[in-house]
Amino acid sequence: MKKLVIVEPKKCEIIEVPTPEINDDQILVKIKYYGVCMSEHHAWEIAEKSNGIDEGLGHEPMGYVEKVGKNVTKVKPGDRVTGLFGTGIAEYNVATEDKIFKIPDNVKDEYAIGEPLSCALSAVSKCRNIFPGETSIGVVGCGYMGCAIISLLKLRGAGKIIAVDVNEESRKNALKYGADEVYTPDTVPAEYLAGRDNPAEGGLDLVYEWAETNESIDLAIRMTKMCGQLCIGAYHTGEKRLVDLQLCGVKAIDMLNTHPREFHLSQKGCQNALDMLSSGKWCYQGFPVKIYPMNKFDEAHTDITKKYGIYMKSLIDCTIFDGEPYIFG
Repeated sequence: MKKLVIVEPKKCEIIEVPTPEINDDQILVKIKYYGVCMSEHHAWEIAEKSNGIDEGLGHEPMGYVEKVGKNVTKVKPGDRVTGLFGTGIAEYNVATEDKIFKIPDNVKDEYAIGEPLSCALSAVSKCRNIFPGETSIGVVGCGYMGCAIISLLKLRGAGKIIAVDVNEESRKNALKYGADEVYTPDTVPAEYLAGRDNPAEGGLDLVYEWAETNESIDLAIRMTKMCGQLCIGAYHTGEKRLVDLQLCGVKAIDMLNTHPREFHLSQKGCQNALDMLSSGKWCYQGFPVKIYPMNKFDEAHTDITKKYGIYMKSLIDCTIFDGEPYIFG
């Protein structure tokens, strides 16, 4: 089978490796898509490898069951699946029943990437109670994850959602998915800020940070009101972030990391997200997705920091090895 490997910083190649064998408790999945995640961007930039064989790349799978072990009852060959498995971007990958989830018939392949959807559900599940029609919430960074959070917060009855992004198209997307007001980082009104000069005035009850920069963390801290909660959703990689801990202390804000490291939360998140998409309770399909063949993986990561909201999610098509990217949806 074909597999993607890092050969040097910002450069990957496709190589041939044996197709994995499965045991009686495993599932062989023919991968259609892997989601491109910003959390892997730094590893690609510096050619960071896990065990020397690039096992760290590719954790957002979607595909079709090719073969099952004799003890497997949850899925069968031909089923469309997603989940929490993945050890490298390749044509095939191996899963177990606890990490795989069937995709409902009415959820399209391109929107059925379960792992990031699970992260979004975790982010709104871990935060403080939201009082319907009352709680004021900020979202800094309105890409795929930021807009997912906005749409889920709307479902939970957020009183007011203030979204911030540097890109005009991203701000338009935020409005589409439920934001009440949108701003660039330098135009956030004073009433939504509680900085060193006015820590006890202004700010929002709850602020999510999804932009993965030092500047976005700084802004999110200033937007969090006295005794409010800051939820860090972005997975910060690379250089250490320098933040104003004195301001955090003065305002006594509660800082929360939203990642679902408890495996049972990830499992629940995957299944619940698929169920909500299928039922129509969560309307998070139909947005533009840019799809890259395997040979354009480097281009996908080069583009990831400059999507500008024109498309919201990038996918690697593991069934196409040579070609040009295109936008779906």
